[in-house]
Amino acid sequence: MKRANWSIQTLPVLAFILAGIVLFASLAKADDEQRRQLACSLCDGLAAQMSGEPEQPFIFRSFEPANGGSALHPALENTGFTYDNAVALMALYGCQRKKEARRVADALVLALETDRHYHDGRLRNAYRSGPVTPGKEGMLLPGYWNATSNSWIEDGYQVGSATGSTAWGALALLMAFEETEQPAYLDAARKIMDWIHRSTTDPRNAGYFGGYFGHEPTPERMTWKSTEHNLDVYAADRWLAQLDEGGDWPHQGDRALQFLNAMWNEGEGRFFIGSVPDSNAPNIEMSGLDAELWPLIAVPDFKGKASRVIEWTEIHHGVDGGFDFNSDRDGIWLEGTAQAALVLRLTGQPAKAEPLFKTIEAQRTPGNLIYATVNEQLSTGLQVGPNSTPGDFKYYRLPHIGATGWAVLAALDLNPFVGSAGQASDGKESPCPQK
Repeated sequence: MKRANWSIQTLPVLAFILAGIVLFASLAKADDEQRRQLACSLCDGLAAQMSGEPEQPFIFRSFEPANGGSALHPALENTGFTYDNAVALMALYGCQRKKEARRVADALVLALETDRHYHDGRLRNAYRSGPVTPGKEGMLLPGYWNATSNSWIEDGYQVGSATGSTAWGALALLMAFEETEQPAYLDAARKIMDWIHRSTTDPRNAGYFGGYFGHEPTPERMTWKSTEHNLDVYAADRWLAQLDEGGDWPHQGDRALQFLNAMWNEGEGRFFIGSVPDSNAPNIEMSGLDAELWPLIAVPDFKGKASRVIEWTEIHHGVDGGFDFNSDRDGIWLEGTAQAALVLRLTGQPAKAEPLFKTIEAQRTPGNLIYATVNEQLSTGLQVGPNSTPGDFKYYRLPHIGATGWAVLAALDLNPFVGSAGQASDGKESPCPQK
């Protein structure tokens, strides 16, 4: 009798609990649908930027004028950064916009094969944006005519080869290979990573240098090392090891992993941004959001550090509604906010990611791109080049291909650092209805 009475009394409680579960599931499903719609609309925005013939190789211009406003600075007018294009390629594949994604992959292969000077496997940090029609001079580089000096100007960073930017080209081509099984993409990724290993390895310490700045034939070697760059190298080598068992990719990736371990600050529960030049001594003067977050989803052994790293990052990079690039917290960096949303979801904290998606959604342009910043400009603490003014690398409130691509990756839970075997799903179903 007592058992019967107890069961009857608890029925309302059980009904309340069940109702809560149903409501939670319903809200989660609604959030999933909102994220899917966001990803699809942003992929539409990316596709709308593409001109030329349907199968012509293409390089995205990284930044667009804000709301049809004034023209971009001449240094950005025809500039498509390799990193931004790699992220956009991955986003398009995530939406199953395969034809558009392949145009970018083909452009990266052409960039590797038809450089006007280098034939050693390196990519430049940027290329001339738009449809690609290689001529005798090879893949075109960005630049502009300066009427005052009566000369053609090319930016030293854009024509250089940063280790991380180059590795992102390899990551994108590895995804293209998995999607298409075209050997040219795998071969190009191998060449890129071989160049990194030959040309940027620190001969005395673990890890890879920052790459090269400036014009051919003698660009300046950057001897600092970046946590983010080494993370990119590790991820590309690990992915290659899964696809090309005959290579020495695990050994090369271990060099990068050793550096990443050296950049771990156990006392604070976070990663240093990198090392000072010619050393593995950490740079303690600044921090970078990507250096904190990316290791958590790229290195399996680091996932256990997620709770500490995220807590530190929220304190030192968090701002109302999102995250800043560095710890001065002077505004929202939307690319990094999307990165944080993805990392939070993939490390088991999806509730914290939902407000970030609301911020991203609110910063969508009429053309379905995401702005780089919420404020008019955002500091990073970084330098554009070795001889430029400290802290002169800034982001501005312009529609940004990189931020748009990361927002798509976050909305689709697509980890750009691992192959298809490492994704939460097989990734083959199409989340977006084809046009």
